[in-house]
Amino acid sequence: MSSLSGAVLGVSDLRGSDLGGSDLRGADLRGADLRGANLSGANLSGAKEDLFKILDSAPNEVKGLLDYLNAGKVDGSTYTGECCCLVGTIANVRGCNYEMLEGITPDSNRPAERWFLAIRKGHTPENNPIAKITAEWVEEWIEKNKEGESA
Repeated sequence: MSSLSGAVLGVSDLRGSDLGGSDLRGADLRGADLRGANLSGANLSGAKEDLFKILDSAPNEVKGLLDYLNAGKVDGSTYTGECCCLVGTIANVRGCNYEMLEGITPDSNRPAERWFLAIRKGHTPENNPIAKITAEWVEEWIEKNKEGESA
């Protein structure tokens, strides 16, 4: 298992790379080309756990976030605009400024926001492995929270 924890992989061409089993916690994926990369078994727990914490603070916006991901309307490099990062997209869905989100503080160093740096406008679960994994995590969060509602 290789550790890429904290690595700066921006603008790296990792197309087709086998990153299975790699520790990617805290890696800066901004601009990295991950098309076709194998991320199975990679340690992504820090990003996933942090994403779930953010989603816990914005449960009413989660389905909207998933819609934006599926439509290729996420750009992890900016907090504002039609296509923006995790926190910015939640703000867009809620209809407020990203700095006004109760319970969510914008922090470009937090694992979930760093993860979203690898998602650009036009990236969807069908053409980008990070968008695909992210959509799967969001769907998992939705399912987990449906179970909690019926209990």
